[in-house]
Amino acid sequence: MERRYAILAASFSIAFMAYAVRYAYSMMLPEMEMELGLNNFQAGLIYSTFLGTYTIFSLIVGFLIDVRDLRRVIIYFLPLFALGTALMGYASSLWQAALFFGIAGIGAAIGWTPIVVWVQRAFPSRRGAALIAVQLGVNLGFAILGILLPTLLLQFGWRGAWILLGAVAALWLLPITFVAKGASTPENGGSSSEYFKGFGSAARGGKFWAGGISYLLAAYAIMTPMTFSAVYARALGAGVAGEGAVFSMIGFVGLIGAVAIPALSDVIGRKWALGLNNTIMMLGLLGSAVAGSYHMLILWTIPVAVSYGGVWVLYAALVRDLFHSKVAGGIMGAWTLLGGVGLLLSPVIGGFLVDVLSYEAAYVASAILSLVSILLVLGIRRI
Repeated sequence: MERRYAILAASFSIAFMAYAVRYAYSMMLPEMEMELGLNNFQAGLIYSTFLGTYTIFSLIVGFLIDVRDLRRVIIYFLPLFALGTALMGYASSLWQAALFFGIAGIGAAIGWTPIVVWVQRAFPSRRGAALIAVQLGVNLGFAILGILLPTLLLQFGWRGAWILLGAVAALWLLPITFVAKGASTPENGGSSSEYFKGFGSAARGGKFWAGGISYLLAAYAIMTPMTFSAVYARALGAGVAGEGAVFSMIGFVGLIGAVAIPALSDVIGRKWALGLNNTIMMLGLLGSAVAGSYHMLILWTIPVAVSYGGVWVLYAALVRDLFHSKVAGGIMGAWTLLGGVGLLLSPVIGGFLVDVLSYEAAYVASAILSLVSILLVLGIRRI
């Protein structure tokens, strides 16, 4: 019992820091743009290097945790996450920032797939409740950072803030992961060839693609406010504190979605819970597009935040509902790859739409994609 809760603590901590760092970039973006002379497209390019390496290595990590000790895989990748984060404080050009954030992205590949699989292995009969704890780490990570970061920026600047985040990641995550033991042995008892045969059979099915493409589109949609909320808020008249408040609100209000919607999914089913969650997302994005003022943007960020709290946990639980546990890591990694494509494209395409058209256009496009994600997931027959 104690070991299981040590796993929860480690997974919560990894999620906390992984998502704090991921969204720290958006919160520090205005200052970085001014010092490094970046436009919205270049800023999106830097973020896309993080998401690109994160996406590719999430698939690799997913395979590894199905055939190797899960905890050791996490320990091997954590130093890259801490190092890349700290190096962001030394970036002096677009390409240096892209390289360093790409290194952080490789390490961040252990920030979702391994920990959601680890927690579900440790709590096989209470998967929904256990995954809520992981999602709380995600939300609290950037919610608390949204409160602290304006002060950190004033005290240390954006460079010092990045170095501090890297140091915290190393000094906190490595020790707590070393302590957590159990439930990390691969569930796949056969050979590697048998494993990949089973994975290939699952990946060719319609359920895999319907769920995976839905995940891709939902990831693209929700990444738009996570990437551009700070600069959108500034364009609507908010100051530095107001920009941070948007992220803090997404984090804290998202706790409602993180707790309520996954719990509801155990009653009404994952398909209908995802449909509800992504509908809330769509409405929030449309409202944000027509906000017209900072205060209305804050109001419409509430449904966005609720949907953010539920979306990742619901897709993670859906994997275990649809596929055998022996290939769950690989399927989750593959879905994370597809979701990562959405995360990768959103900052670049969104930045292009902002530069050429407006913030409103970027938000409307994401709302349309969230609608398509709903239709796809509702088309899955067996959940």
